[in-house]
Amino acid sequence: MIHAMKGIHMTKERMLAFTDAVLAIIMTILVLELEKPSELSFSGLWELRRNFFAYALSFFYIGSMWISMNRIWEHVKRLSGVVIWWNLIFLFFSSFMPYATGIVSNNFDDRFSQVFYGSVIIAITICHLILHKLIDSPNSENETLLETTKEYRRMLLPDIIIKVVSLILAVCIYPPVMMYGALFAAAYFQFIKAFLYRKKKRKVNSK
Repeated sequence: MIHAMKGIHMTKERMLAFTDAVLAIIMTILVLELEKPSELSFSGLWELRRNFFAYALSFFYIGSMWISMNRIWEHVKRLSGVVIWWNLIFLFFSSFMPYATGIVSNNFDDRFSQVFYGSVIIAITICHLILHKLIDSPNSENETLLETTKEYRRMLLPDIIIKVVSLILAVCIYPPVMMYGALFAAAYFQFIKAFLYRKKKRKVNSK
């Protein structure tokens, strides 16, 4: 299996084009999973507020990962077979998002649906973390990439911890904590990313 992984040859552009296409399809399917209102009115739409919340959370979660990937992968020069396969595993778990979102939208207070959604989103995040560790090896001489992936992994670790704690609380106390925790984790990640960007910008301007 390891030899088969090492024997794969693919350009970065081809893999990223495939990844972009799959993520775009996933984000499109999300909106198709939205339930139609029982009546065409504001009250009818308000009844589906949890559906829209689940949809928005999943959409922007996938979208934020896509943005982060583009930022990192612009520095990647070489791929390995392990990276290509792990990217496929990442896409495999990502493809569950519309399914998990549909389940949790219609069963928002149900413990199992929240745990299932949380497990999917945690699996995607862990795959993302591992993927951006594996790309270091074939690009070990690229200091800019190594610094970027290291910084990204430092941001992702607290993100994963928040989601795991939310999953535990969803099992033990209040099921919707899982989705609220995922929202908090996303807000934390964007805040830290913006903070580090401003810090770097000030450092560059001060030189």
